[in-house]
Amino acid sequence: MIQVPSEDLRILLESGYLYLGMQRYKEAKEVFEGVVVLAPKSEVPLVALGNVYCVQAKFEQAIKTYKEALDLDPKSAFAMAYMGEALFFKGDKEKAVEALDKASKLDPDGKSGDFARSLLDLIKKGFTPVVAPQK
Repeated sequence: MIQVPSEDLRILLESGYLYLGMQRYKEAKEVFEGVVVLAPKSEVPLVALGNVYCVQAKFEQAIKTYKEALDLDPKSAFAMAYMGEALFFKGDKEKAVEALDKASKLDPDGKSGDFARSLLDLIKKGFTPVVAPQK
């Protein structure tokens, strides 16, 4: 296995997110898939890959990918928060609330917990996403 410095992995992840921001999903997916191979014990690139699916409304694929991330680290608030987001936008509000509550408890003072709590707040305020058809 090739050892890649963590700084290089971060740069690769950032480039993938740049592609994602430019809606160049194919390129983003390829970058994140490469980082998954280079960092097979980290859930972070799997979450990034799941995000590619999520922004394309491919929620089933996103959820499957987030589950893979949680298999690597069941206590990852990062993966759990994004799982909750995908479930919510898929239309499974009950499971979304469970995942978001768990993410919030796993990360009471961090960014992933904040993200989960912001989504929970939207849900409590009655926000209902338009459930896009699966692509």
